[in-house]
Amino acid sequence: MAKQSKGRRAVVAQKNDNRRIWLIVLPVLAFFIKMIVMTNTVQGGWLGADGENYLSAVDGLKADGFFSEVRNLHYWPAGYSIFIWLLVKIAAGNFLYLLSITQGLLFAYATYFFTKQLLSTRIALLAVAASFFVSFNPTLSLSSNVVGYETPAASLLLISIALLIKDKLENPLGYSRKLAALSALAIGLSCFFQPRNILFGIAIFFIYFLTLTGKKSKIQFAAITLVVLMLFPAILMGRNIGAINSATISTNLGTTMFIGIGDGATGGYNGKYNGVPCPASEKGTEAQVDSAKVKCALVWYVKNPGKTLVLAAKKTAFFWSPWFGPVANGTMARNPWLKIDPVKTGIKTQENYDFVFGGFGKMVSWLWVIGQLVLLFSGLIWLWKMGGNEKLLAKLAGAPVLLGWLISMGTIGDHRFRLPQMGLSLFLQVAGFYGLRKRLSVAGIAPTLEASTKAR
Repeated sequence: MAKQSKGRRAVVAQKNDNRRIWLIVLPVLAFFIKMIVMTNTVQGGWLGADGENYLSAVDGLKADGFFSEVRNLHYWPAGYSIFIWLLVKIAAGNFLYLLSITQGLLFAYATYFFTKQLLSTRIALLAVAASFFVSFNPTLSLSSNVVGYETPAASLLLISIALLIKDKLENPLGYSRKLAALSALAIGLSCFFQPRNILFGIAIFFIYFLTLTGKKSKIQFAAITLVVLMLFPAILMGRNIGAINSATISTNLGTTMFIGIGDGATGGYNGKYNGVPCPASEKGTEAQVDSAKVKCALVWYVKNPGKTLVLAAKKTAFFWSPWFGPVANGTMARNPWLKIDPVKTGIKTQENYDFVFGGFGKMVSWLWVIGQLVLLFSGLIWLWKMGGNEKLLAKLAGAPVLLGWLISMGTIGDHRFRLPQMGLSLFLQVAGFYGLRKRLSVAGIAPTLEASTKAR
């Protein structure tokens, strides 16, 4: 028995060694493919949905410094523009090349580091598949060559959760202050790019907090993670205090929420979006107007539960919609994948268009939306039922995905909003596919075993 057990351990170790090689090869290969794409792209990269706005903010930083009063530095979070500004200081004439390289390296490392942690769990066999689908997802991966915060935010979220899993694997009865601080630093930096990620950070650290034992450990962990997490948002707030004398991170939330509510609103960009009556927003500073709109939107949701539910359903469809087609809705028209997407590029005639945007295209699009959700929840349920570290992984990976979805329902339905959590949702969908396949194989074997038993 001892020899058999030792032999099994040796086989598992050999498999994990082979998997570890692939976990390096796949992200590196994807990175080099993107570098080839970069060298064949004008200036080394593309503008994303808000690309011009970020670069306009960078011009303000170049002209006036860190406390520039340029509107795009307080209407949108200034963090991503500050990040670009630092790259411009290094390579002014070729900063798009440097941006693509930096974001590509970060994404490759995040994919490797996250999937590497899976090798020490009971789902090690998923590691290579997860690495492949994250590394080569055309929209998520190619977005590292785009002026946009989405892929860096996705990378930092993967790193943050991977650090917590690493901590739990190495310190099952406690926690490492270093790993906790690094995890908070990673997701805190993503908050520098997109402040809504603060909610993701609070959620995952609360989940991890509940796994700890001892009052002292819990208090220390909470203090370390919250202080480090809020460091970058505090920098943004301090910048805006110095620039416009307003203790805000950004002033676009109210406008975003107004697009998704009111009579005639569809929840997306394809209808009327005049918001709702809000007298308090008619005067005051930009920050006061934004705050007033947020309050008016929340009041409208409470007073109109029926309309809220209808819009939430529509925003859900938009949030999970394909990047192109009759159901697509959002701000991903500049998605690099659409430049080579065979479905889009294959539309040459009116007949082609009618086929893609007609009944067949709608059916495929809705199957895409439903399929994503089925795999996502299958992955969550399968990992949850496993218990232990796998259940913790389900919670940590699922929380940002579900929160991102809820935030979209509370603001506007836009498929671009799922990109920052997409590395995690792809992992959960891979787990869901494996879980469903295993369940179906067991269901198929069971009748055979039963028949065999009766025959005896």
